[in-house]
Amino acid sequence: MRKIFSILSFIFFISATAGFHAAFVQADDDEKKYEERGEYEHENDDEYDHDDDERYEEEYDEEYDEEFEEERNANGSYYEQNTGTSEKRITLKQEYWYKWSRSPEAPDKFAATPISSEKTVPIQFKEKDLLYTNVIPMKGQLFVPLEETAQHLGASVIVYSTSKIAEIKLNDKLLIVKNGSRAAYENMKKTPMPLPIFEKNQKLYIPISVLANSLGFQVTWTKQQQILVY
Repeated sequence: MRKIFSILSFIFFISATAGFHAAFVQADDDEKKYEERGEYEHENDDEYDHDDDERYEEEYDEEYDEEFEEERNANGSYYEQNTGTSEKRITLKQEYWYKWSRSPEAPDKFAATPISSEKTVPIQFKEKDLLYTNVIPMKGQLFVPLEETAQHLGASVIVYSTSKIAEIKLNDKLLIVKNGSRAAYENMKKTPMPLPIFEKNQKLYIPISVLANSLGFQVTWTKQQQILVY
């Protein structure tokens, strides 16, 4: 009887050892796979800084800006390509800070802005607390910090650190812009901005008209010296 019990105990020990070894090998293999894929830490950072940056760089490069120049220089080509008509392009004489014209033409003159120098201005939106933010007037536009202003308007924002491309989304509205460029993707349709995005103090700045209008809002200036988005 003891002999049988010893044999059974030996078989059980061998089986348990083999199972433990297999599990250890599997766990070791899985760990190596995670290390190779870089999924232990900063998974989202790796994805945003590399894969998405490269993808957007391919889709949103210098040729994108060049396409606007070609369309702007060719008589009527912007309307032909985007509306299917041969209507002659209308030259925009003046651009306004509160309304995004989406015109491919650079304005002949700039409308006055409510402020003439950089300063902190409150932005009023619905029932939210006022957002006190830095506003920079430039050539008829009021530039605001892209990320914090978009988030105040309820949008989600991703800024890709390598390419300086920003993706702004609110419900079915999507705006993609890039530092140094006046070209934008508005719901994946190429659309010109009045002035290019720029960076200051590690923040991207965008015309308030472009940001608000692209998300479906209007903009005005109040008697309380505030920007009202509605």
